[in-house]
Amino acid sequence: MLLGADRNRIGDLVDVSITGLLLQTREHFELGETRPMSISVGNETTQVVAVARRRIPGVGTAFEFTHISPRDRELLRRFLLQLSGAGGN
Repeated sequence: MLLGADRNRIGDLVDVSITGLLLQTREHFELGETRPMSISVGNETTQVVAVARRRIPGVGTAFEFTHISPRDRELLRRFLLQLSGAGGN
């Protein structure tokens, strides 16, 4: 689940990487539109600012992160390692 700056649910996370995400949503985003977002990462929440880069019909909108704090980037990196099975847990 992904939340907007107003803490309202804006969609479901389809894919995420260290540089961006793919969001399935009914909301229409203009390409180039910038949006603050909150991503649930395990038991914590990562705050990012992302810009809509591409629409994928039938799938969603791809966003590129334009701002993510070093702490949140590290949190996301560790989460992605766990998902890939390389986290050692």
